[in-house]
Amino acid sequence: MKRIPVGPLRAFDVAARNLNLTAAAEEMNVTHAAVSRQVKQLEERLGVKLFERLPRGLKLTVHGALLAEGTREAFDRLATAIEDVSAPAVRRKLTISTFSSLATRWLMPRVLAFSELFPDTDLRVSTSARLVDFAREDVDIALRFGGGQYPGLHVRPMFKPKEIVVAAPSLLKKLPIKTFADLKAHTLLHDDSHQSWTRWLEAVDAKGVNPRRGIICGDRNSMLAATAAGQGVGITSEVFAAGDLEAGRLVKVFDIEVNATFGIYAVCLPRRLNDPLISGAMDWLVREAQSSPDASPPAP
Repeated sequence: MKRIPVGPLRAFDVAARNLNLTAAAEEMNVTHAAVSRQVKQLEERLGVKLFERLPRGLKLTVHGALLAEGTREAFDRLATAIEDVSAPAVRRKLTISTFSSLATRWLMPRVLAFSELFPDTDLRVSTSARLVDFAREDVDIALRFGGGQYPGLHVRPMFKPKEIVVAAPSLLKKLPIKTFADLKAHTLLHDDSHQSWTRWLEAVDAKGVNPRRGIICGDRNSMLAATAAGQGVGITSEVFAAGDLEAGRLVKVFDIEVNATFGIYAVCLPRRLNDPLISGAMDWLVREAQSSPDASPPAP
């Protein structure tokens, strides 16, 4: 078997695709003479004619057509192999489902840290208030707000929220709040019910403040946005308001904290813990929670 240099084979392959030496020379960024010389060298070594020279181009001979089919396949396979070797490792996808306020105010500010820890994984955050059906939905981990009893799932505690009363500094400057009774002069802002205010006012034994009055904002994101805009006094937990408190958009009205009825938990299917990505992501979520306000004690 004759050993043929790659250079002439490459020149022939490009010329066979273009059927024009000038076009082949432009594609290879060499001269017309260089391509012609390499094709002629290949014909001499094989002892067959590969092209018929026409006035305005080239035409493959029978031998040329056979060789062109082989060189095209060979160079395509070589290009694929080079791409496979130089491409990054196969990427994976991790989907975390949670409710919108936790996604916006706690998870999203941490996605860069996730990417640095899991550089070969694309994170997808799905927001929904309903419970996830792991058997039917493309979800790996869910962050749930509830009592922590989720039969058939692996459960890791993240937060045990403590509810605090917050307001915009501008609002308090216009109408200060020194006592519980001062709340009667303010609009109370609620997320989707009156329960948080009812629980907080009963816990601190605040008399004469109606927890059912005010504005229901729809969800905690909207309520905190309205609070930061000075539209009233809100109630939340530090896990949701930490960014606003740190930036000075909100301040605590009182130092009193009242335990929320429910906690926030990370859950997944137990069998998925055999996957290092899932178990690693669960550990990461709990570590991030432990360094956040309202962290739960470490899971046993």
